[in-house]
Amino acid sequence: MASNTAPQTDAVAQADKPTSIGISRTLFFGLLASIAIMILGLILVALQGKNVATHVVTLNRVLPDFMGGSGSALLDTGILVLFATPLLGVLVAFVQFVRQRDTAFSLITALLLLVLGAGFLVALH
Repeated sequence: MASNTAPQTDAVAQADKPTSIGISRTLFFGLLASIAIMILGLILVALQGKNVATHVVTLNRVLPDFMGGSGSALLDTGILVLFATPLLGVLVAFVQFVRQRDTAFSLITALLLLVLGAGFLVALH
């Protein structure tokens, strides 16, 4: 008894391929960017001779301190990029699902974006 599910499964896999590639590239390059930023921050901190273990940059000071060349702010920026990477991955998935007109997954990822956004807002306060 032959099964007709194999061609359907291949078609679904091909349709999901751009989404998978987009998400994996977003996560990979986000990780690389955060590592690079943190390494630069560590180098800058070492050159400045500061002890970052006792200095935490508050969120409202990260951008101004970053622009001022603070190694601690650069380290914190790398951590923020690392935290934001999964959110960006979900956003890429949402865009792909909308493009594919996949209503169910578009709604699920939209809900996930709302939950993640609410979590970030709660964390800021």
